[in-house]
Amino acid sequence: MSQPLSRPGREQGLTMLELAFVMLVVGILASTLVPMLSDTHHKSMAEEDRRIVKNLKEVLIGQFLATGRLPECKNAAGVASSGNCDIVRSLEGLPVRLQDSRNQPIKYDVWNVPDTGDPAIDSSLTSPAANKTNICTRLDNAIAAPYAPGQLAQCAGVPDYDDNTTWASYCGTPQNVAFVLVATGVNRDGQANEIAASTPARPGNRNIGNDRVFERPERRHVGILPGSNTTVNYDDIVEVVTLQELKARCPL
Repeated sequence: MSQPLSRPGREQGLTMLELAFVMLVVGILASTLVPMLSDTHHKSMAEEDRRIVKNLKEVLIGQFLATGRLPECKNAAGVASSGNCDIVRSLEGLPVRLQDSRNQPIKYDVWNVPDTGDPAIDSSLTSPAANKTNICTRLDNAIAAPYAPGQLAQCAGVPDYDDNTTWASYCGTPQNVAFVLVATGVNRDGQANEIAASTPARPGNRNIGNDRVFERPERRHVGILPGSNTTVNYDDIVEVVTLQELKARCPL
């Protein structure tokens, strides 16, 4: 019995026109889905960073409550430093993760004015002399102290992102804080100033660096910077713990 003849053309595969159409559809789907998946991935990692930083914050507050002092800022050589702390050297021994979701070290900075030896005016929170019997007085002194250039602080002013003439003065009134934790996330176009020391004229976060001044987390700006085509996708996770927040825990 003879076999039926196969139909020419249709059962031999896709035509060039059909293949081109399929490739076009795949390209459209890829161009739509890949950015969505990437954005979802970054958001998921940012949420993980928030959990890591908040956990570290609570551990440091617990350390403060237990000992009456905050961990000293140390550099990579393990020597006391006035900023740009090496987090492993500064927080070694604490049972907590010190890297963000991308395994980048979380940044740590702390109020660490010199200890004078006079309990009536000392405001250092990291001195070996700080303990549970005198830390509340030290906090009162720190809260009352005016901002000194070079000390850890956060901006008190409000930047107007629609008026770049305000950028030079938006952080003109810094407020002293107890300590800061930062997970810097991923740096994208327009974000180079997030991790480098900057000047008051630069919008965005003035991060750990020469000035040690931080913008308040609730004022993170996302969008197009005025007067330019620079897109800012701000994803730094910043936890600022104020002196007043620690004071609320007294008496220890």
